[in-house]
Amino acid sequence: MAILAASGFNLLKVNPGLVVWTLVTFSIVVIVLKKFAWDKILHALEERSSGIQGDIDKAEALRKEAEKSLKDYQEKLYAATDEAHKIIEEAKRDAGVLRNKLVEETNKEVKNLKDGALREIDLAKGKALAELQTQIVEMSVLIASEILEKQLKKEEYTSFVEKEISKLEKQKLK
Repeated sequence: MAILAASGFNLLKVNPGLVVWTLVTFSIVVIVLKKFAWDKILHALEERSSGIQGDIDKAEALRKEAEKSLKDYQEKLYAATDEAHKIIEEAKRDAGVLRNKLVEETNKEVKNLKDGALREIDLAKGKALAELQTQIVEMSVLIASEILEKQLKKEEYTSFVEKEISKLEKQKLK
């Protein structure tokens, strides 16, 4: 700037001839641009603007479609989760019912086995008592017949009873 000012060139000084020629040149450039390039420039700007608007519309449509897909996915996920919870609850109820049924059946079976065992014990007890009574009667008859056959003395009678008791014990052990 200092060099320009030193050479006598002043930027603030207006030269009327220069202004006229600048306006004429500018007007010619505008007319040439308008005649040859202005429509093409405007057309290119409109195409670019419509392309950008189309891209914006496509992006908006894709965003809406993505939101709809997300919403559908979330609804399906919630429905699947609810269904899974229902299935789990139903399985728990079924397991409880089955467990109760199995416990009840097992208790019935145990009771039947216990009752059967008690009946068998009673039958075996009755049979053993009947057999014991039969053996007692037979032995009593045997002892009585031997007593009658022998007129025993008191010592012989004691040894005879002890001998018969030992026979009974041997038979009982068998």
